[in-house]
Formats: sequence, C-alpha cells, structure tokens
Amino acid sequence: MTDNVSMALVSPTATIGDAAAVAGFATDVDLNRVAPGASFRATWTFRNSGPTTWDGRYRLIYSDAPHPETATNNRSPLGAPAAVAITDIGAPASVRPGESVSLTLHFTAPQTPGVHATNWQLAGPDGGRFGPVRWLRVVVVPQARSLGYDLLGFRNSAGDFNNLQPAQQFSGTWTVRNSGSRAWNGDFRVAYSDAPTADTAQLARDLMGAKPVYSLRQLSGRESVAPGESVDIRLDLIAPRETGAYAFHWQLQSDDDQVFGGVRWLRIGVVGGPDPGGTRPTDGAGVAFGMNINPEAHGADVDKLAGLGWVRWVFWASRIKLSPEEAYQQKYRSLIQAYAAAGIRSLIVLHQDTEWGNAPWQHGGWAAYAETFAKACGRVAAVCSEFGDRVAYQIFNEQDSGPDNHSAIGIAAEDYAIVLDQAQEAIRRAHPGATVVIGGLNTGPDNAIRYARKVQATLGGRLPVDALAIHPYGRYVHKILFNYGSIGKLSDSLNRFRDAFPDKPLWITEVGVANDTPIGPRHYADIGIYLREVVDEVADRYADYVPVLIWFGWTDLMRNAGILTADGQPKPNVFEAFEHMRERSKPDLESLMAEGLESLNQSKAEFLSFATTLVNYTAVPAGSGFTNSWRFRNSGSTTWGDGFRLAYAPDGEGSDPLMAEHSFDLAAVAAPWPVPPGAETTITLAMTAPGRFGRAWRSRWQLRDVAGEAFGHLFAEITVIPAPTAGTGARESAMTFVRDQTVPDGTPFVAGTDFHKQWAVRNTGVRHWGSGYRLVFVQGDIQMARGVPAHLVPEARPGDEVILSVPMSAPPARGGQTTPYSSLWRLQDDHGAFFGDPVWAKISSTPAVPVVDGQPPLQTATALGRLLNDPSAWYSQLDPRWSGVAVGHGAQRIGAWGCLVTCMAMTLTAYGARFDPLQLNERLKQEGDNGFIGANVQFVAPTVVLPGLKQGKNLRSFEDSGVPFTEWTGEDPLGRINNALALGQIVLAQVDTKPNNGLFDSNIEQHWVLIVQRTPNDDDYLILDPIVPAGQVHDQPRSLMVKYGNRVAGQTNAINLRNAIQSTIVYHRN
Repeated sequence: MTDNVSMALVSPTATIGDAAAVAGFATDVDLNRVAPGASFRATWTFRNSGPTTWDGRYRLIYSDAPHPETATNNRSPLGAPAAVAITDIGAPASVRPGESVSLTLHFTAPQTPGVHATNWQLAGPDGGRFGPVRWLRVVVVPQARSLGYDLLGFRNSAGDFNNLQPAQQFSGTWTVRNSGSRAWNGDFRVAYSDAPTADTAQLARDLMGAKPVYSLRQLSGRESVAPGESVDIRLDLIAPRETGAYAFHWQLQSDDDQVFGGVRWLRIGVVGGPDPGGTRPTDGAGVAFGMNINPEAHGADVDKLAGLGWVRWVFWASRIKLSPEEAYQQKYRSLIQAYAAAGIRSLIVLHQDTEWGNAPWQHGGWAAYAETFAKACGRVAAVCSEFGDRVAYQIFNEQDSGPDNHSAIGIAAEDYAIVLDQAQEAIRRAHPGATVVIGGLNTGPDNAIRYARKVQATLGGRLPVDALAIHPYGRYVHKILFNYGSIGKLSDSLNRFRDAFPDKPLWITEVGVANDTPIGPRHYADIGIYLREVVDEVADRYADYVPVLIWFGWTDLMRNAGILTADGQPKPNVFEAFEHMRERSKPDLESLMAEGLESLNQSKAEFLSFATTLVNYTAVPAGSGFTNSWRFRNSGSTTWGDGFRLAYAPDGEGSDPLMAEHSFDLAAVAAPWPVPPGAETTITLAMTAPGRFGRAWRSRWQLRDVAGEAFGHLFAEITVIPAPTAGTGARESAMTFVRDQTVPDGTPFVAGTDFHKQWAVRNTGVRHWGSGYRLVFVQGDIQMARGVPAHLVPEARPGDEVILSVPMSAPPARGGQTTPYSSLWRLQDDHGAFFGDPVWAKISSTPAVPVVDGQPPLQTATALGRLLNDPSAWYSQLDPRWSGVAVGHGAQRIGAWGCLVTCMAMTLTAYGARFDPLQLNERLKQEGDNGFIGANVQFVAPTVVLPGLKQGKNLRSFEDSGVPFTEWTGEDPLGRINNALALGQIVLAQVDTKPNNGLFDSNIEQHWVLIVQRTPNDDDYLILDPIVPAGQVHDQPRSLMVKYGNRVAGQTNAINLRNAIQSTIVYHRN
C-alpha cells in the first residue's frame, strides 16, 4: 500500500518558501506480496509548488515521525540510505517552480515476515523538512519453494525413431521450463528410471548407452535455472544391438534427493542386422536453397515455393505500431504455419523494423538500445518457439554497410557486438535450441572478415552465432552480368571466409540481381544462366561449408530482383532457373517435410479472431474484471477431445495469468466441443486486472494435447490504471457546472485565432481535487484543443469554485464558409473515474475576409493559408485508396513508408498543383532519379513536378546530431521555421521517432509531418500528421509535442522543441 492519495503532513520546521505537492507514485512489485530479502524500487513524484528552485542541495530523507498510515507498523529505511541528494535519484540539476520530478529509491524487503513501512520527506539546503511525508507499506510473506517443470518440446537427431539401425548413435533433447519457485543448481540430477509408464509398459527398458545419473550441468552446461527459465536437456544415446522395441526413462532430482516432474520417456524401434561398424553413416550434406520474400508486398505463394528449404523475411513490429505478440498473431503466425506445413522453414530477420527503440544510429546510446532490442527479440522468439526448428533468427541486415546503402543501417562492429550478444541470449532463453545467424555481411570478404573479427574481439573471442552470413551480390561463376566483372568470382569470396572462419558454417542469405530501376526482359536469359551457375557452384563445390543459400528475391516488388514480375507472372528463363534451384534443394527435404507434417499436422490450431469486453485495453482499472475470447480452427488431423488442456505459460517479467487458475480442461473453456479437424471453436476466459497499476501485463496460454505437447497459444496484454473509488461509504468526487467564464456558445472566430475556453465549476463532492485530477476530451473536434486531449485542473477543496481552462485555436473554415465546431470535456479523478457535469466548447470558424467578386480572402493568398482552409487537401497515408500501393520502385507500401510522399502531395496542392498521394506516386515514377530511387522519394521531387517551386536544404536541429542526408548551416532551426510560417510557406519536419508513452503509437521510421502553426507561448507547434487514420484526418491540426516530443524538466521550451524535430525542409516560391 502506498501514499498516492494520502493527506500531507508538513513539518513545522519547513524551509521558508519551499513547498511540494504529491504528484504520483509507482513501484515495480506488488507491495502486498514481497519475498523476504527481495529488492524493489519505489518512485515518488513531487510537484514543486513553492517559489524556490530545487537543486543538488535538496535531499530526500528518511523520517521516523509518526504518520497515520504507518504509525502501527515497523518502520525503517528498508535498506536505502537515510538521506540522498535528489539529483542522485532522478532529479535534473534544477527543478523550477511548477515542474514535477520523479525520485526513485532502491529498497530491500526485511527477512522477517509481516508488515513493514518507511516514511520519507524532502529537506532543503538548511535541513528543514517540507512537503508531504511520502510513505509505503510492504507485506513480506514467506516463500514456499516448490519444484516443478513444464515440458516445452522434444526433438531428436535420428529422424524416424521407429527405424533405427542396431548400435546407431542418436540424441534426444527435451526442453523444459522451471515452473516452480525454487531455482535449480548444477548439482540437480537427471537419473535413469526403470519404472514403466502406461506408454512403455509393454516395451523392454534399456539404458541405451547412457549413465545411470548425470548432473544437470553435465547435460546442459548450466549452473542455475531460475524459476521461469528454460533449459535443454540432451542425452546422447546408442540403440541396442538387437532388433526390437525399447524404451528409455529419466526423472529430475533435486540436490536434496527430491524427485519431481514425473517420468520422461522415449520409444525406439531397432530394425535390420547389427552394424559391424557400430554406427550408421550419415548422409552427405546438401544445400538447402531458399527465397527472400516480403510478406508486406505479395502473397505467400506456398504452392510455387514448395520444395525449397527456407524463406527469409523481416519481422515488422514497431514499424507498424504493433507489439511483437500482436504482429505475430495478426500477421506472421499463419505465414510461418503455412510454410512449415509445406516443409519450408522461416529465417526471420530482426532489426530496426522489429524494434526502433531510441534510434541510436541517429542519437547514440547503443548500450540502451541493445537492452531494448534484446527484449523485443526475446518476445518474438517466445511466440515463435511453438514452431521449434522450423524458425531461425538473423540479427540485423547488412550492418557492415556504409552510408551509401539506403536499405540498411550501418553499425560499428563494437556496437553491433553488444546488440548481437544480448539479442542471441534473449532468443535462446525464450526459444531453446533455436538457430541464430549473424546479420548478412555485404561489403566483400576483406571488409566483412575484418568486421566479423572486430565483433569477435569485442566479445572476448566469442562469436555467439550458429552461422555467419554473407550477401555476395555481383560475385559470379562464369557468366558476368552488367559490370560485375570488377567484383570478382564467388569462389574467391567463399574460400576467403572458409579460411578465416573454418569452424563456422557460412549461409548465403541474399544473392541475386537487384536494381533500383526496372530490369528489362532482354536480360532474363542471362539472369537465368547466372542463377543456375551460382546454384550449381555452391551445391557441387561448397555443400560441406555452405548449408543454406537464399536467393533475392521472389517478385519485382523487391528491388526489381524477382523470379516473378511485379504482378506475379513468372519471368521466362528466370523462373526455369528457379525450378532448377528448387530441384537441387537439400536431398533429405522429403523426409524433413514428412517430419514437419508429422509433428505439425497432428494437433494444430489456426488463430482466427479475438474479442474482448474491454473498451480500452491500455487503461484497465486495477482489480476490474473483463472477458476475452479467441476463435481457433482445428487445422490438424486429430480431434480435440478428452485430455486436451489450456495451460498458463509464464513469459518473464510482466507475465501474469490474470486469473486464479493456471490450467483448465479445454472442454471447460471452449465451445463448441469437441472440435474435429476443420471445425472452429471459441475459447473464453474471464480475467481480472492485477492490483498493481501503472504498467503493462501479459498473459500467455498454451493449447496442449493429450501428451502435454503445446500446439497453439493465445495471449492477452493490458495496461493497468488505478481503480476508481467505489463501494458503500466511498469518498466520491463531484462537480457542478456554474457558467461559461469565456467564449459563450456559438462565438465566431476567424480561422486560426488562438483563444482560451474557460468554465467556472464548483467542487460539490467530498474529495479534494489535487494531483492526478484532469480535464479530459471526450468527443467532438479535438483539433480545437490543438490535439491535446487532457489538461491539469486547479486544486479545489469541497465547496470551492475554480476556473477550468483549455487553450484552443479556431480550426479552418471549410470551403471558405463559416463552419461550426464543438468539443465535449469531462473531469477525471486520480483513479481514472469520470465525474461531474460535462462541459462544452462551441464556436464558429469564419474566413479571414469574405469572398468578394471571386477574389480569394487575404488569408488564403499564401500556400499555408490555402492548405489550412482546405481540409480536403489533408491526406492520410493510411487511406485505403492508396495505403496498399508500392512506394516508387520499391516493395514498401504507402501505408507504412509513404509519409514523405503524402506530405509532398499536400505541399504541391497548397501551391496550386493538386495531387493526392496515389497520383503523385505515379507521376514521380516517371521522373527518373529526380522522383524515386527505389522506394525513397527525393527531396527535389516537388520542384520537378511544379516549375518555380524551390526546395530549401534539409537542415538538422543540432550540429552534431548525425541525422542522415541533412546539413548544418548554423541557422537557428526554430527561427527558420517561424519565419517560413510567417511568410505562409510549407515546412516539412522529420520528427523524433522515440516513443514517449510505450504504446507503440509514435514509433515510426523516419517519419515526416507538416508544421502549420506556432502556439502563442512558443512552446509547441501544430502539425498535419499523415499517419493519422483516414477517418481522423480532419481532426487536425494536432500538437507536435504531445505525440513526438518529450518535455524534460530543466530544459527550455526551445531545446525540447529542437529535440522533437530532427530536421526541416522549407518549400517556397520566389
């Protein structure tokens, strides 16, 4: 329990002038249930409500003074220093009056069970205490340490266990997760068991060459497996020499001899006569050929790709504003499943489109990014782990590139080493046994080998990947295309890598013939020859070193490099060469496919849809109940019936079942039931939000068959907010509207006029309005409030009359005619509950000067004025009329990559050349390198379309920011913007892409907006944002700082604005 809404106790010795108010609280544990000795953090937020500025002389100090909430509890600093400077625990160098600051202390729970408390208060430079006493109570509960595990998967090295040769060597690997509360150490044991099970009672039991007992460290290499962690247990075995059916059993034992988790077993069949050599020779290695695909650009085409070993594609998450789990369920699970059922594995590329993070390639901060990126990789691997070895992972792409490679982000080897190491560790933890490949190196053998060695040196001699990868574009066998002769032979490159890294397999994850402009049919015959020669060279001469070769790419929507044309038609000669590659794919592909079908087609679940009773899953009150439903199709070959279960699968920090039960008979929660192959069913769970608010929670569940094997999963993800005050005797908030203080309903304003709408209201409840109370937009025209949906309210005691105020601007007068606008607002308390009378703002926007004799009003004489007064020229890149169209000559779609094209369409329309994004996209494809290079629209493009239009330089906001394709002239960036706005010119801004609220709604790569107005206090700009949904495009302009900014205490408004704006381009006429 915490003090978030407690009364303030102010010391009578408070420093004169210093004052503070409660402004929030957060912690990273459930304070009602903390283990003895557990470490945790608590953050108190204070608002400087006095006239003095706080600096490093101010401290947060422990207070043993009685407090009503903690007077009866044991009190101590809970392991924290008794006094600490506020600048050491989160405060900037100065906290000015009116600013808020969050202070974080690290605590350690006592070893003694019971209720413990701690009190803290601010102290000034003279030691005088001031402000509220902040407190918390923690309930320390003894932890029962249980032993248990979940079986996550099994795989073997022998293929068909029922068809082994006598004395054949093979291995079985079980992946288990520690589902208990006790950590396993390296002295835990894996012991052979001769006890029969129902599945093996009729079989002979045999040690199969194993020892009776192994330590856990011997089989896994691990010294510890914490609760929630997974581990691979691998046993190397030898089939008996006599034919027959056999079983092998084992059990886990703790270091104090407790047997737990049940008996694990495998069955084998030994056929044929004894092998004199004692082992069965393995088949010669072959090459698994594959294809680079783009799920965003074309269909799955499983029928055409069947016969290949791999497909390779990029996992988009933050780029499309989805969490990894949402992207997996909505886009990629069905894709992986479709390919896996055809025997095709997926190599998933994880890079900036998976997690943009803090964009260190622009701002620096690679260590912080490595941690953020690793968490995202772990979340991707956790959901993909259900497909076992049908999925592998590649960490970034062409990261050894320089600035000339516009399709990749170059990363210094020392920085990439940190990213790679943390990512692979997170992947292997979430998906034990997964294959991890280094990002494809494309700078040629000399540079690429140096790069890989620098990565290795940075990691102390380790190279923690299962394979290296290269992209040897232009390397040839005999046939030389275009100017490739100067690049060199493919064999030279492969030999260099083999000599440099003989212990690491080498994957070719891209090779092909790509160009940013179309490649005509006259080249198809030569490309076909080139493809055949590359395939044969690798298969015939390098199969022992290059196990995988993945061609780039499937269609011409991928840099014009396709086997198929952009409209999906096979290219003559090229498609025949592809068929040759498919035929030469790995020899044991049929057995691999059969194995895949055997494991995947027994019990399979295809996710169809999701429904919830929640209105907003990002704001769920603590303790509130809700119902989620998931609809699945039985896409396997077995009927879901007796013995099938739904089981909770812990998924690291932030994981919670959201209900008391952890396992169900599937029949209890699924209807209709049973579910035969091809039928559909809905799984419904009644869930409850945890009591701990201020963070996101995930709940992941597995569908399990009668053998306990997972064959599908579902998840829920919510963000919990404080619960509203409710119940008999609860102290409730209330408000009564008194009058419109300013701007009576229907007041006319010239479009663009700034004003403050104010309402006089009275606190008619029994609660004091203070920290956490807000005035919140509910419905209507949010652009009236400059896109800002919530505002602080003044403090008010019961009975007080106060003024609520919202700064507003009159939106455009549409079509040059007077246009009515309105917005509805309500008060919200510190628990998120709405209360009191609704209040309205109702105005009319008028043109600056009436239209006379066909002459435009003065305000529309400039491009910016015309744009602001013509909402039909405000475009969304998400508009379905063009969101699915490829940008320029590339594979990306306007909906994901078309922000700059959309801004340019608005710019040209403002200057009198009306284009929508679709029309401009088609026009610029005809302008050569002045229009598009691949999918990248050129800054000069609008000036080519509209003669007389001039393009200013792309100027960055800071001299040393390193934003690509920008210049620094020393000119004040904000002054340049303001001057352009005053002249009615169009300003395009590249905005800060770092999310500021964790909800994935501003995490957009290289995003561009139009700046259209400066706010009266010079602390913000209003923007037209092309990423808004098409249905909300007229709910603009919106605040730049609310969506893309981050107001940092201690920084000036100018610095905060410059931090939000990466660069700007001004388009103007002479």
